[in-house]
Amino acid sequence: MCDLDGVVYRGETACEGAVEGLAVARSAGLPILFLTNNAARLPTEVADHLQALGVEAHPDEVLNSSQVAASYLRQHHPVPDGKQVLAVGGPGVAAALEDEGLSVVVPAQVVEQGGTQSVAAVVQGLGRNLGWADLAEATLAVSSGAYWVATNTDATLPLERGQAPGNGALVAAVAHATGRQPDLVTGKPHPPAFEIALQRLGLPAQDVLMIGDRLDTDIEGAGRAGLATALVLTGVHGRHDVAAAGASQQPDHIVETIVDLGAHWE
Repeated sequence: MCDLDGVVYRGETACEGAVEGLAVARSAGLPILFLTNNAARLPTEVADHLQALGVEAHPDEVLNSSQVAASYLRQHHPVPDGKQVLAVGGPGVAAALEDEGLSVVVPAQVVEQGGTQSVAAVVQGLGRNLGWADLAEATLAVSSGAYWVATNTDATLPLERGQAPGNGALVAAVAHATGRQPDLVTGKPHPPAFEIALQRLGLPAQDVLMIGDRLDTDIEGAGRAGLATALVLTGVHGRHDVAAAGASQQPDHIVETIVDLGAHWE
């Protein structure tokens, strides 16, 4: 199980050792699932991006936090008949909800409908073109009592030039406006991410290794879910962060890059 931003790539650039490391894993016959908190893009787009970087990847091997939110919502918080789910974010949010058979509406359609009366739930994920009008409709629906799901609350998103605002920064805007926090957060480190990921893999937690770059999401969440963990030093956190972290955020392995993981099992 492998994170993407800061682990496999930063923007349009592959992280050092990622292409080679994942190729080694595949040659060993290991199933791979790319588990990302980035909810903006469709799985097909993510797979195409990975292929362009030289990483073998297929859409069904990509699980983003929008898909986690949609699957978890369907399984654990069914939307009443006749009600809709407001998708706030990039196209990946609405697509994931539709794939789960939910009735989806986007902010512009809510305006056309004359209000949020039919909205029973809001799923908010990252969208690079997300604007004030989208956040306004999310705020109005949440204030009216809609069940509010945040795909993740990551404060930042790693890009080639540094750290940009992540979904958590945009969730904070709605939280500040409504005076409340999301009813559910589904991305890492929260349990739904790993529940749905393990369902997708069809494997027990003890048979899975989580590779990530963030102690507070990838490592802590996977550890709580019973997975082994490996921190790669190509993204957000480094060795000094590990030294300062508490017991719940200590990785089982620390490596410079994914390809260096092979030395741990030679």
